[in-house]
Amino acid sequence: MGLDLDHLSLGFGLGLRPQHYPYIFEHQPKVDWFEVISENFMDTDGKPKRNLARIQEQYPVVMHGVSLSIGSVDPLNSDYLKKLKALMDWVNPAWVSDHLCWTGVAHKNTHDLLPLPYTEESLKHIVHRIQQVQDRLGCRIALENPSTYLEFKHSTMPEAEFIAAMANEADCHLLLDVNNVYVTCFNHRLDPQSYLDALPLDRVIQVHLSGHSHKGNHIVDTHDDHVIDEVWNLYKYVVHRAGRVPNTMIEWDDRIPEFPVLSAELDKAREASRHATEFTLPQIAHDESVVAAEESVPLLKAQTHMQQAVMLGDRFDSVPVQWIRAKNAFAPHEQLAVYANAYRYRLYDAVAEDYPVLRHYLTDKIFSDLIWAFVEEVLPDHFNIGRFALKLPAFIQQTLPDDAFAHAMCQLETTVAQMTDPTETQPLDEADIHGLTAETLLDLTLYPRQALALMQFDQQVNAYYQSVMDDQTPHEPLHEAVYLAVFRHEDVVWRMELEAQEFGLLSKLFSGANIGETLADVEEDAKYKITEYFSKWMRNGLLASHQYT
Repeated sequence: MGLDLDHLSLGFGLGLRPQHYPYIFEHQPKVDWFEVISENFMDTDGKPKRNLARIQEQYPVVMHGVSLSIGSVDPLNSDYLKKLKALMDWVNPAWVSDHLCWTGVAHKNTHDLLPLPYTEESLKHIVHRIQQVQDRLGCRIALENPSTYLEFKHSTMPEAEFIAAMANEADCHLLLDVNNVYVTCFNHRLDPQSYLDALPLDRVIQVHLSGHSHKGNHIVDTHDDHVIDEVWNLYKYVVHRAGRVPNTMIEWDDRIPEFPVLSAELDKAREASRHATEFTLPQIAHDESVVAAEESVPLLKAQTHMQQAVMLGDRFDSVPVQWIRAKNAFAPHEQLAVYANAYRYRLYDAVAEDYPVLRHYLTDKIFSDLIWAFVEEVLPDHFNIGRFALKLPAFIQQTLPDDAFAHAMCQLETTVAQMTDPTETQPLDEADIHGLTAETLLDLTLYPRQALALMQFDQQVNAYYQSVMDDQTPHEPLHEAVYLAVFRHEDVVWRMELEAQEFGLLSKLFSGANIGETLADVEEDAKYKITEYFSKWMRNGLLASHQYT
């Protein structure tokens, strides 16, 4: 794999965000390329991929991941890599990137980009992992320099030196986030020019530019504002030193503005690249960061200790002063708190937004307390943060054992939220059964569409759900059996009530019984309903044209 980036020069791009799809589809704005978050598309076959297919018709696309966890001591996640490779084969991206970080150990996932200790052990580990991933994917990957809020006391080399050695030894690309350079240098009182001078800029395939939040004694990389002047100047310096304009992108992930605002920010990047020699470098180093490890700490021990500190919070005293390098006006416990707090707020937001009806039923205060308790007590373990909510029904059943309605409503809303991801199945139609005789029809096995769940409740959750969604005052929850088919059709999730017998027939069919076996237990006086049921199932696309694996 020879190092030649000329054929990968796309120009100036933007991060693709769902709220901008209507504008892009209508106006086809002048953007050279879009970057997508890999995890938003690799674990779903729903609407996101159909929208992305439309984008690909007009623009080149690159993939940027957040869950490769290249630095973790856990084995590489084979399921993750399999799905990533499948998405690559579908998207055919110009390049693929992720972050120099780890997201968890012991099969847990903090859904954050956690920092590494910069040691020889870490470097050797990372290089080997990069080589394994590149072999699996069949291409170079690019790794992004992180924004970090703490340094391990036992690090033995500066971050930029570590990144340079990693890129050269693993023969990978770099994604240079210039804002991250500024954030990291401010937080650790480093000189950004020295940081950039240490990097092999000939390996930089992409540049990120974004805004951040200044907290006084530290900066948090929030991607929720305009790029500041100091970062623009660092970007000019990068272009000047590199002797070329790397692929450059504006990254804006929170408090996302209208598309023209991002487009204007991208124009600023184009203008800055044309004036690359006109830079004034920021002076933010307050003291030297002395890399002089006091003791050697194995990578496994360091990661396990930090993960416990982040996930367990006040339940685990990690004694941060013993393993985190102190900074002027930014104490070790404050550095750690940036990660611990972000972990909790990220999970809370990811879960809470999917349960508007449960929130209405419990009231805001009780619901909020419940989700915070869930975040504190239950540890996520899937690379897709959206899957964390799958653990909520069991938690509610344990936490609110006397509130069967809360548990039932949580089950329903969890199913509705998760229904956006399965494949849109080709439904069974009349052509699939045309020509069958009465005998062959009885031998036929029918299959459910993939985006479908059959649900049975002892509480009238569906009526309550509908009332809340219609902004009406719901009646008190009734103790009444209700049978539902929850399914997605053309990207809309539907809830269809079923009769008890109808639910039983579908359940038996979907368990693998053929039509003859399913009808064997139906009473004679009830068989007249079968045609009505079948017509209803066909009309709503509940049945698949064939079995899906």
